[in-house]
Amino acid sequence: MIASRTTLRRVADAMLEASVVASFTKIGPEARSELFDWDEPASNMTGSTVLVTGGSSGIGRSIAEQLVSAGAHVVLTSRSLERAQSVAADLNATNPSGRATGAEVDTGDLGSVHALAQHVAAETEQLDVLIHNAGALTDDYRANDRGVELTLASHLVGPYALTLALRPHLAPGARVLWMASGGMYTQKLDVDRIQMSADDYRGAVAYARAKRGQVELVDFLGRAWAPDVQMHAMHPGWVDTDGVAQALPGFGKLMGPLLRSTEQGADTMVWLACGGADDAVPGQFWLDRRPRSTTYLPRTGTDDWERARLVAWLDAQLAD
Repeated sequence: MIASRTTLRRVADAMLEASVVASFTKIGPEARSELFDWDEPASNMTGSTVLVTGGSSGIGRSIAEQLVSAGAHVVLTSRSLERAQSVAADLNATNPSGRATGAEVDTGDLGSVHALAQHVAAETEQLDVLIHNAGALTDDYRANDRGVELTLASHLVGPYALTLALRPHLAPGARVLWMASGGMYTQKLDVDRIQMSADDYRGAVAYARAKRGQVELVDFLGRAWAPDVQMHAMHPGWVDTDGVAQALPGFGKLMGPLLRSTEQGADTMVWLACGGADDAVPGQFWLDRRPRSTTYLPRTGTDDWERARLVAWLDAQLAD
């Protein structure tokens, strides 16, 4: 009987996933939390130190708030130090269990990334969880001071650089977690085409390619770095955030009533940060606390040869 219930739950979950809309909207977590009897995601994180990039608003703020409530010391970042410190003060005023501090970083700027890594290493004993959440979808083409298209720089190059810089500071078995996007399903990893130019730039495509790069990087590094580092990626589904409203106003209006709350979007990340997948195969892609396929569309699959090319390309971007 127990086996039958488990099978039925998995079938129901698979049907949700196949529908896409039901899976990615708030229907997904509402149904799955009942199907799989979810506990509260935040366990006791007292004594743990967590870095959350982009933790001053939206999903990132919800992640930071839940982890502070669980007792963690959370270093949350924004491109504005004043903004990060203000949010940290708000969280400290309402969540006495843990502690929040603010820091600044622009993940598209390697100088800013290295400054953050130095700050975290100097101000904390070790880092138990690193959450890459910062990033945005922009309609117009921009490049950083090294000439790297900014969407790619801020979502992939900068976070990779931060991970490398902080690796010596990671606690044994630390978790490195990446906030990806279901939009990556529309693109394959092609290192020769990963960076768009001003002539062919389309914001949604650039964003999807960067997020595909994140997922494939995690697949590759997650297996290579385990068990010293537990690395996973996840996507939050379709969430009602200011970023979605600004970047995709038509989509937000169409899906408005079905969009997830920021708490629902943050749930799997918080669950992963609290060790929910520590016994899982490393380098997986998650939604609603379960591993998901990284490909649904034809010709969007990737192999380790191309993933290795991505790592080589990233290393080249970091070279002086």
